[in-house]
Amino acid sequence: MDKKLALNMIRKAKAAHIKWRSYAQALVAGVEVSDEKVPVVHTSCEFGRWYYGQGQAELGALDSFQGIAAPHEMLHAIYGKIFNTLYRQEKKSLMQRLFVRESSQDRYDRARAYMVDLVAASETLLTAIEMLEKEVLGLDA
Repeated sequence: MDKKLALNMIRKAKAAHIKWRSYAQALVAGVEVSDEKVPVVHTSCEFGRWYYGQGQAELGALDSFQGIAAPHEMLHAIYGKIFNTLYRQEKKSLMQRLFVRESSQDRYDRARAYMVDLVAASETLLTAIEMLEKEVLGLDA
């Protein structure tokens, strides 16, 4: 493995995650963001495609690499709650729609509460990525 190339891949993946998180935050702030910029499924985002593809092939044997999957999946699970809160109101039953009226403001307030959890999961993921960077830096080239 080329250490410089591996570090470059990791840093690009990290930047992709930070960009994804900024789109999620913009969405919760009320900015219109297209679905492809903030995919719900953890294997569909740019970071996930790297992690389960080239990252797995190149770095999958490293202990710190294995520690990335759980926080990444948790991050997307939380984002799924945000997405459903903001956009999946049509899944409610007729009785729920008739008797449980939730304003758009209420939905955005709930989404902002989930965003606190998402940011915390993102920070955990970024810490795991930093551990991977350190492990790669410590490898013999």
